Amino acid sequence: MSAPAWITPQEVATYLDVPYPDEAGRIDLCTEAVRVAVEHRRSDLLTGDPPAFTPGGDVHAGAIMWAAQVFQSRNAPSGYAGYGDETTLYDALGPRRAEIMRLLGWRRPVIG
Repeated sequence: MSAPAWITPQEVATYLDVPYPDEAGRIDLCTEAVRVAVEHRRSDLLTGDPPAFTPGGDVHAGAIMWAAQVFQSRNAPSGYAGYGDETTLYDALGPRRAEIMRLLGWRRPVIG
């Protein structure tokens, strides 16, 4: 028996305020991509026997926000949320990304 999912596409759709399931399956894809990335990067959150991923509320919320951001980036004209058709590129989500990474506890790379 597998452990219950700690993040679901329904949670991401609710956060985005969009219908679920979506015909193209994009919410599922974005949720799964973020789930796998977070589980690989935060392997310290594997606990129990058999091991199960047990994130706190901060990691859970950050993952939902990140999956939503991945979903929304495809809707932008250039493929990146915050970038318009003008010649000046502006990353409106830069500060938001930093907050998401902080919530996830994403460790910065260290040169050893």
